[in-house]
Amino acid sequence: MKRLTPTLAICAVVAGLAVIGLFRSGDTDPPTVAASEPVAASTSTPAAPTGSVITIASFSYSGADSGQPGATITVDNVDGAPHTVTARDGSFDTGLLQPGESGSVTLPTEPGTYEYFCALHPSMVSTITVTG
Repeated sequence: MKRLTPTLAICAVVAGLAVIGLFRSGDTDPPTVAASEPVAASTSTPAAPTGSVITIASFSYSGADSGQPGATITVDNVDGAPHTVTARDGSFDTGLLQPGESGSVTLPTEPGTYEYFCALHPSMVSTITVTG
């Protein structure tokens, strides 16, 4: 029987941890939504009005760039990696959205431009303007 070299053993452990990291607590199957597949609309909540959705794809944000004070903005993660929409000033945060998941944020009540980013990928940055 061959012995594993230390480098090969470390690679095997890292690969195993990466696979384990793909599963969230309680999940029994790996994510099935690829970055190029559309996310089906939820049947439990009505569709958001046009312009009130932020889509995360290819490690970038698109969609809503403004909204009314206190408006709810839907966030759809159609990327192949987990992401967040986190206000730089802490005023809103989706929490972690796995690939294929949706969440929402409530815009601040104070008009202004708010920068947000992904807590896992800080180079992902965008802004949303709260209009008065």
